[in-house]
Amino acid sequence: MNMTLKTSLAACGLSAGLAFAAVAQASDIEDAIHYRQSALSVIGWHIGPLGAMAQGDIDYDAEEFAHRADNLAFLASLPWEGFVEGSLRGDGHGIDTDALAVIADDWDDFESRQQTLIEKTAELAELAQGDDFGAMRQQVAAVADTCRGCHDNYRAD
Repeated sequence: MNMTLKTSLAACGLSAGLAFAAVAQASDIEDAIHYRQSALSVIGWHIGPLGAMAQGDIDYDAEEFAHRADNLAFLASLPWEGFVEGSLRGDGHGIDTDALAVIADDWDDFESRQQTLIEKTAELAELAQGDDFGAMRQQVAAVADTCRGCHDNYRAD
């Protein structure tokens, strides 16, 4: 094989490899966005009834409350690994996301808010094992405030 043909084949191979890597990266970003959006949706699924019970919109059911609080505490640590580099709004991936680019600018605060949510939901799950519904109601409000604080700073309207 002559040198020009070898060089051309090597260049084609490199180009194909780079194209595959770009497609794989785009797919990884799409998967990360889908993952975090799904995890956050499941969190919403569980916090909704907790909030409704805390506000008196639906009857308090101790077993249901404890079940959802336990699930919420477990779920609180899941979405964050889906916030990968290149997956925020305006990063050029073409995928619909409400995750603002400012997350990357203030990652320490974003991580701190994640940790606060994890702690607040763990406290709620612990309280749900008892019978102090007043304390549970206050903790649901604390969890909701934690969610709202992150949404206010890092989520598009």
